[in-house]
Amino acid sequence: MDNIPLYPSYEINPPSYGVNDPFNYIIPDVPTLSYREIILNKINQITTVGFTIDEFQKTMVIFCLIRFIIYSIKYNPITSFKICAIGSASCLIWAMALNGCVKFHFSQHNMDDVKLLSRIATEEADYIRVRKMVGRLRYMDKYWKKATGEMSSYHFEWIRPIFDIIPKRYSNLTEPIYEYIRTDLFYVLKSIYKTHRHMVPMIIYGLTVRVGKRFMPYHTRWHATLYFIWHPLNSYSLQCASRFRAYIADELVPNRRYVDAENLRIYLGALAFAQISFCMYAMLHAIFSQYFYIPFLVQNTELHIGPRPAHSIYSGGYTAWQDASPFYDINLKETLRLWWGFLGRGTKRDRDRRKNRKKRK
Repeated sequence: MDNIPLYPSYEINPPSYGVNDPFNYIIPDVPTLSYREIILNKINQITTVGFTIDEFQKTMVIFCLIRFIIYSIKYNPITSFKICAIGSASCLIWAMALNGCVKFHFSQHNMDDVKLLSRIATEEADYIRVRKMVGRLRYMDKYWKKATGEMSSYHFEWIRPIFDIIPKRYSNLTEPIYEYIRTDLFYVLKSIYKTHRHMVPMIIYGLTVRVGKRFMPYHTRWHATLYFIWHPLNSYSLQCASRFRAYIADELVPNRRYVDAENLRIYLGALAFAQISFCMYAMLHAIFSQYFYIPFLVQNTELHIGPRPAHSIYSGGYTAWQDASPFYDINLKETLRLWWGFLGRGTKRDRDRRKNRKKRK
């Protein structure tokens, strides 16, 4: 009796029956791909149905790590970290713009007919579904804790010890203040935030880029200023897109003008593709500490923050358009140019002009 176990023992690894295993048909053989085949399949997938925002953002992180290694060898790890941190901060600005465009175009409207954006559409649909599910679970958990007494129904109760320090003879003054803070202050602040939420980015921009410009690198100030100049134009185009979609739903489809509705949907898909591509283009330049040129917008940006400090390693890449003419004496013909050389280095003619100016000096 002593040798009989109290509980039956089970084998952790089930016995294998070899070729005659009745469960072999359940798990098919997966072919092993080489690295070359994996890379080619990924390139084919990107060129046919595009990539996801998550993949693109991970690619930016990989580029940043590669730059950190290269600049650590060229300079030192601390200098490399500063350069990469500046580029990452500038890239983050455009990443938020990219997420905003994706959220607008894909959260309310179907973009499956645009092949290069189909994976982004699937990713956004999955994200919205998971976000709603997590929101419901948090809502249920929060109100369950309030119902069972695990969580208070009021806010700012952690300041009670501060009011307890005040002598009791002033309780007729302190108790109403504490009750207001505990019961009403949170909802007042929440209402103020919802009313003025659109001003929060501008306040952050003013405090960091304008007031704190001595502590903000030029590269980050340049991209932040360009973003805030570009943002109103982008917002206007998004509002136009919303009106077009309302026109499709309320006018074209009820009147059976399906051809016009389909044509307008194509234009809206092209607009979404252009806006998302521009944000990715800006992110690529920002992560490599580079600049890019857009007529009118870049001139206004540099009128705000001035020319690039050419002798600082933290200022990033080239800005050949600044060498063409002083920013306070703009040449209209030069401002309309779209090509300023690879990564803003300037064309051969621009480089020859700079050499001649140096010789004259």
